[in-house]
Amino acid sequence: MNDLDLVTDLTPEAPLPELGDLAAARRRLAAAIAAERTDARTRDESAEKAHLTAPDSPPSSGRARPAKRLALTAAVAAVAAAAAVAAALILVPGHSPSAPPAPGRPAARPSGTGNVAAARFFLQAARVTRHLPAHPPGPDQFVYTQTEGAGRADVGRLWLSAEGNKDGLDQNPGQRGFKLPPCTVAQAQVPRKTPPGTYPRTMKCAEAAGYLPSMPVNPDKLLAYLYKIGIAQPGDSNGTAWAANDFGKAVDFLMSTTYLLPAQQAALFELMARFPGFTIVHGARDAIGRVGVGIKWTFNGSPTEIILNPVSYAYLGDRTWPAPGFHGPGADAYDGAALVKMAFVDRAGELP
Repeated sequence: MNDLDLVTDLTPEAPLPELGDLAAARRRLAAAIAAERTDARTRDESAEKAHLTAPDSPPSSGRARPAKRLALTAAVAAVAAAAAVAAALILVPGHSPSAPPAPGRPAARPSGTGNVAAARFFLQAARVTRHLPAHPPGPDQFVYTQTEGAGRADVGRLWLSAEGNKDGLDQNPGQRGFKLPPCTVAQAQVPRKTPPGTYPRTMKCAEAAGYLPSMPVNPDKLLAYLYKIGIAQPGDSNGTAWAANDFGKAVDFLMSTTYLLPAQQAALFELMARFPGFTIVHGARDAIGRVGVGIKWTFNGSPTEIILNPVSYAYLGDRTWPAPGFHGPGADAYDGAALVKMAFVDRAGELP
């Protein structure tokens, strides 16, 4: 058994900085720039004066840049770069972590920022996750995942064969569980004829592997692979919202049920950076109250978030809110589940 609790059980109590937290850094940066400009003007005036009073001096093709100025310029650039990175992650000013919602109390609807900030976040997440250590399951093992709803109720358990070649098991909250028929990645790519008179006339089996070693780590090839095995569906002709919704659901499914190699997870983040429909929410909470960073998109007026650990970018869970104006049952509530455990076991039904 290879338990991955260190990945999924990290407590994300390291919220991103607020705008006010960067005030001191900005003041230091502005002071350094002002001092550098003043120093440069003083040196230039002195050099020009010396040149006018020494006509016999050999001409120069240009002023030499003092080593000290180079060092200061590099330091200013480093401070500016650090401030830029921090500012890119301050996406919802004032949206700081607060106490978890009381039981039965709906969480606030998510709000987000523009797509440029989202792309920066995804690329930073890719840089961090790409170099994490890999601990894949054995070919005969099962990937076990456990989720919990609000108040740590509604526990769900799922066992997927690592290769997808054995029956899986799904235990939904309040149910004894049902078997998932095997379907390997290779089988998921082959259309099968359906019985006469049924629609569609051909279909593929639903991929049921808990580990996808053939999944590309190149984002240019990744989306076509997900289309091919049926985890994502092409929706280019249906607009930005449709494409973000379809790909967002595919990422949510993969992160919540499948062991991803670090490079595969990085490729997913890099691919998400290319989708214009995602925004980032700072201070988001999963179904059991853990603080993270939300990846948000809206489809048909209903917002959804994938919530990540703000330090390790590990998957914490998802949440969905009803569309504004919906007045039916659950209009003020949200739906979602938190991933609390991912582990490898030797048979379906075995607990780690």
